[in-house]
Amino acid sequence: MYKRFLNKIKEFDKIVIYRHQRPDGDAMFSSLAIYTFLKDNFKDKKIKMAGFEDYDLISKRHKVSDNFISDSLAIVVDTSRSDRIDDIRAMNSKFIVKIDHHPVVDNYGDINIVDVKCAAACEVIADILLSDVFKHYKFSNKFYEYLYCGIATDTINFKTTSTTAKTLHTASILADRANLQISKLVEFLFDKDIDDFYKTTKIRSYFKTDKKMAYILLNDKDLKNINIEANEAKNHIDIMSNLKNINIWVFIVESEKLYDVSVRSKRGYVINKICQKYGGGGHANASGIKGIEYKQVKLLLKELVELSTK
Repeated sequence: MYKRFLNKIKEFDKIVIYRHQRPDGDAMFSSLAIYTFLKDNFKDKKIKMAGFEDYDLISKRHKVSDNFISDSLAIVVDTSRSDRIDDIRAMNSKFIVKIDHHPVVDNYGDINIVDVKCAAACEVIADILLSDVFKHYKFSNKFYEYLYCGIATDTINFKTTSTTAKTLHTASILADRANLQISKLVEFLFDKDIDDFYKTTKIRSYFKTDKKMAYILLNDKDLKNINIEANEAKNHIDIMSNLKNINIWVFIVESEKLYDVSVRSKRGYVINKICQKYGGGGHANASGIKGIEYKQVKLLLKELVELSTK
């Protein structure tokens, strides 16, 4: 499959890289890694990064015409479903390659390279591009850095249950080949400014527990009081991680009169099947739901409370 992917890269003169809506670090850095690899090795090709939304730490996107897309190879990273691509025009491409690590719910690619055992899409990309199929190509330090950053962000600096010995081994290879300064990267990825510190303090005041589940629910009024956007607020779900006797934690924010939900859990508490019942999905221990009504939120929380005590 890796060789077929390489052959498609060689075949197309136009390539467009896509990521998911509301991109996180893994989506952004995996896109940048592939873009960097292609620009370094296929200088005769026209390569663009599509998308409408930015990631706060680093971003890159181009204007891409309909004609360009219809004549291009699409490489879609870190996106489990086609309706979550941050430019649905990707489906109009001549050929689509999906590279992902989420449980399979939509095989929309003509080539689907999906490994659910990987902690991040960047780990999947490392497996592909550092394989023997691509051994004759060159890789810049920036390429290795982007992959490392994607893995680090999606594992919250290697603290999530998805982190494996292989994840750590892959990260060590990337760090070694580019002689990465890990401490500086950690500062770049995870250090917060003082304004964010104050916002986090306010967010903690909405913290609640129910048996062995913790949750924070912010409605429109709460978001205005904190002076934070819904998308930014959801990134604070990890303030509830690492709590003793809490097996599941949930972050809920109101968005256009509906609610977006992020759910995390400790190993053994499988949450994605419950989230799928409400139109969401994701990993066994990290899932989400977009745009549900408040009455559904209450039903969801009830199910998660019951799961948390098992």
